Amino acid sequence: MTADSSLLRALAGHRSIRRYRPEPIPPAHLAQMMAVAQRASTGGAGQLYSFVRVTDAALRRQLADLTRQAHIAEAAEFFVACLDVHRLQRLLAHRGLAPGLSQLTLYAATDALLALANLASAAEALGYGICYVGSLQRVLDEVIVLLDLPPGVCPLLGLCVGAPAETPELSPRLPPDLVFHENRYREPAADDLERCYAAMAAVTYGGGWFESLQQHFTAGQEYEKRGRLWQRALQRQGLGEAS
Repeated sequence: MTADSSLLRALAGHRSIRRYRPEPIPPAHLAQMMAVAQRASTGGAGQLYSFVRVTDAALRRQLADLTRQAHIAEAAEFFVACLDVHRLQRLLAHRGLAPGLSQLTLYAATDALLALANLASAAEALGYGICYVGSLQRVLDEVIVLLDLPPGVCPLLGLCVGAPAETPELSPRLPPDLVFHENRYREPAADDLERCYAAMAAVTYGGGWFESLQQHFTAGQEYEKRGRLWQRALQRQGLGEAS
């Protein structure tokens, strides 16, 4: 693959798109995206994931309203990536076997994320904009009911795909030397931590990067709340605790 390939250009220019033009995606492009998603690596060849492609406009609007994410309704396509051990259970039962469920949550989540990332990368390489939707995790119980998900299937992330109607600035990232370690993990020094804040200074969500970290990752805040909902949804769907 050459440095000027469409895939590398698309990945290097990734940005979250939340405004879309009202243009459908041709069936051939959809088929390509879905085929690439299925080529993702998978543990034990299990392919412990499923996608729900939401095409019903009323259902899209319900999901958009529940999550307060208008782009779910406006994008040309919306997919929900799910952990899926239900199909595995059916396959094994068909041959008289029962699955061991204690570790399957981890493998299913990994499979689903890799497949979804492949789908997103294919969409961007074809010139479409994408936006992952983690806000589904705030309303997992409702999503399970709306999508009629059986036991053994649990939503993970959504993905909007469509022709972009905006070109936002690239979001900043941490200094590479603090992300890519060689041979052993290097503990960041105080000046390294300051470099992190300096590198991320362009983030204005919630007032700034420090404020965003506070709102998402400290005790009792957004991601801790989502984690509790996630564990409850897994138990509801018969997947138990992630381990």
